[in-house]
Amino acid sequence: MHVVLVGPGALGGLLAVYLTPVLEHSGGRLSLLDHNPDRAAFLAANGITLLEDGGERHVRPRVHADITSLGRCDLVLLCIKSNDVAGALTYLQPLIHSDTLIVGLQNGMTHITLLEDCAGIPAAGVSALGASLAAPGTVFFGGHGPTRLGLLKDNRECAVLDTFIDLMQQSGLEAGISDNIRADLWNKLFVNVGINALTAIHNQKNGQLLTSCTLRSTMKNAIREAMTVAEKSGVPIMGDPIARTFAVCRRTRNNISSMLQDVRRQRPTEIMAINGFIVEQGRQLGIATPVNRELVKKVQAIEAFWTRHHA
Repeated sequence: MHVVLVGPGALGGLLAVYLTPVLEHSGGRLSLLDHNPDRAAFLAANGITLLEDGGERHVRPRVHADITSLGRCDLVLLCIKSNDVAGALTYLQPLIHSDTLIVGLQNGMTHITLLEDCAGIPAAGVSALGASLAAPGTVFFGGHGPTRLGLLKDNRECAVLDTFIDLMQQSGLEAGISDNIRADLWNKLFVNVGINALTAIHNQKNGQLLTSCTLRSTMKNAIREAMTVAEKSGVPIMGDPIARTFAVCRRTRNNISSMLQDVRRQRPTEIMAINGFIVEQGRQLGIATPVNRELVKKVQAIEAFWTRHHA
């Protein structure tokens, strides 16, 4: 199996470290695709190091800055921000055939339509793996958690997906196939709606959100708005999303959310794919979402501040 992993960030780096050895052992290969030629050259020369449990794991995957030398692939694994999915799918078009599995591992929901419109077999995933990028090629491991992947268009058999799940399990990752990936995506969205924007706005780790009555109340109200939108959209809600979000905050209390990582690096956030998605869906359904609208406004104000000062 030839897997093309797009994006050498935190999650992409973690997966590259775990998957490269097992793919090579099975006679397959992992190709890491990076749009940045300088960084690609650095990673090709130095490899990727995962700092985990006081030790480290190191791999040197095949790294490419363009697709011309990749050849045919079985699976494209998108480990990039939701904002970059449209451009990546356009660029990757020569690699994608009718039987190529395309898996999106983005936060939020805005990438789903883009995946459904691509030429290959569209799939999406939700992952509770924790990782943060210390520097190019160096990833801090933030904790194990399950990864679930599922086809977006139908539930037909997909041998490539089955094989990839087996490879993930052989590598030591907890992975499985989702019978309802859309519901899983929504239920992860509830958690991201409650956590990500608030950590970015207040510059706090996940667990710190629970120390403030005001922030806990905002989390609850943002999630309730998202649940109302989901219910009106016919989405099945699993369990208690508010309790689950609070549990995630406690379990990952020392983690820096992906949106806070973006803010600290002054990179574009995924606010429109998360809270912004709830606002837009609410608008279309005639549902008021004032809490999420305010969170979007505040994160966008942070982004606008960078733009003004870097102009």
